Amino acid sequence: MYELIEINKKQMPIFYGMNALRLFCKATNKSLNDLSNLGLSMSLDDSCELILAGLKDGHRKAGKEFNLSVEDISDFLDDDMDLLARAMDIFGSQFNTSEDKGNEKGTTLPKKKKS
Repeated sequence: MYELIEINKKQMPIFYGMNALRLFCKATNKSLNDLSNLGLSMSLDDSCELILAGLKDGHRKAGKEFNLSVEDISDFLDDDMDLLARAMDIFGSQFNTSEDKGNEKGTTLPKKKKS
């Protein structure tokens, strides 16, 4: 389920599911494996593209038209740097929820072998 995030005094749907991650990976030429280290080495371009991907997929899920660009996201961040923290909080909560749901369905993560 998408969430609403306030951007430029408007509530916009944002969602970080597999499609948003696909869009992000395609735009940044990253792999799924790179996502686990995203917070450690995120460039400004990465942060703008991640917000854009979440908004694009949130709008798709909400059935709303979407016509923002990465430049629009940069402009929003110029006016409100807290937007980045809010979007990353949503990304973290939705990304962790997706992993938890997978485990509820019986998916198990491989266990590390003890030395």
